[in-house]
Amino acid sequence: MRTYDEREVLFSRVALEKGTKEYDAFYKKHPHLRTVDDELRGKNFRDALKGSSYYKRVYLPLLKENKEYIKRVFFAGYDQKVSEDRVDLDPSFKEQLKEITRYFGATDVGFAKLTDYEYYSHLGGLSEELGFDTYGEKVVPRYKMAIVYTVEMDKEMINRAPHIEELLETERAYVKVAEIASKLTMYLKSLGYKAFGNNSEYYLGPMVPIAYDAGLGEIGMGNHLVTKEYGDRVRIGAVFTSLELPVDEPVDFGLQEFCKICALCMINCPSHSITHKTREVNGRTFYKFDDQTCYGMWLKGGTDCGTCMQSCPFSQGMDLEKVDQMKGNPVLMQELFDEHMDKYGRRNYLKGKLPIVDLKEGKNGRN
Repeated sequence: MRTYDEREVLFSRVALEKGTKEYDAFYKKHPHLRTVDDELRGKNFRDALKGSSYYKRVYLPLLKENKEYIKRVFFAGYDQKVSEDRVDLDPSFKEQLKEITRYFGATDVGFAKLTDYEYYSHLGGLSEELGFDTYGEKVVPRYKMAIVYTVEMDKEMINRAPHIEELLETERAYVKVAEIASKLTMYLKSLGYKAFGNNSEYYLGPMVPIAYDAGLGEIGMGNHLVTKEYGDRVRIGAVFTSLELPVDEPVDFGLQEFCKICALCMINCPSHSITHKTREVNGRTFYKFDDQTCYGMWLKGGTDCGTCMQSCPFSQGMDLEKVDQMKGNPVLMQELFDEHMDKYGRRNYLKGKLPIVDLKEGKNGRN
C-alpha cells in the first residue's frame, strides 16, 4: 500500500521556486519531472484565454474572486468551535444525513471509512490562498469517516469544452462544493462532532479514490470518477468527521470493460495525455496519465480544457436500464456505445446558444 503525497501533484510541483530547498529536495527524488515542470513553472493558464479585450474584461471577473469567496466560506466552518453538548444520534439519522447533505446542494452522497491511505502523507502547499503555509506538512489522520458528495455540472456548459464556458461551470461547481463543505462542517460541529470541510483550496486527501470507496462511481480511463447518471461531469467534495457512520461499498457497473470499448476520452484528448494502460494503486484501477502534457494544453488554450469530461458517453446521458444490465455483457456495452456514436459521433454535442457567454464573433466575441 502507498500513501498519496500532495507534493507530487502537478500544481504543487510547478509552484516550487528554483533554488529553494523544497525545489532541490523534490527534484532530487523525482529528476525525470524537472525539465518539463520547469517549462510549465510560473505560468497562469488563464493568461492564454482566447478573446477580444472586451470579452476578457467582461468575463474574467466571473472567475477572479472565486478563491476569495471560497476562503471566506472555508473559514466559516473551520473557525466554528465543536459544541460541548454532543447529541447522541439515533441510528436512523445516518441515512437522514445523506438527505441533509443533498439539502445543502449535493447531487449524490456516500460514506467512506478513512485509513492512512485515504489521507495525503504530506501537504503540497496548495492552500496559500487561505493563508496556510503547508508545504511539506505531515498530515495527521484525525478523522474516522468521510461524508463524500458530488456536485453535478451543467451539461451544455461542459459541452463547450475546451472554451471558457467549461471553465466557468467547473469553477461554479468548486464554489458549490466549498459551500456544502462549510455548511455540513458547521452542522456537525453544532451536534458535537469534529469535522473538516475539504474544498479546492485545502484537501487532506485525494477525492477520487475516496469517492470511489464511498460508492459514488467508478474510475474511468480519464482517471476521473464516473457516475452512472452524470459520467465524470461532477465535482467531488468531502467532509471528514469523527462521527461514526455506516460504510458504503464501491460499485461495479462494468465501467472498466466499457472504457476499453469506448476510449473516446483518450481519442479526443487534444494533448494525448490519456492512455489505455492501467495501473493498480491501493486496490483501485487507474490509467497512466501525463499531467505535464495535459497542463501544457491548459497553457495553450487558456482554460482547463475539459474535453475528456465532455467526451464520456455517461456525461451525455445513457439508458440507465441498460447500464444496470451491462456488466459482463460486452454485446450490450457495444450496443450502448453504438447508440451514443449514432447520436453524437465523436463529440458533436453543441446545441444552440447559451444565455451568458455566447457573444457574436468580431466586435465582442472570441477572435
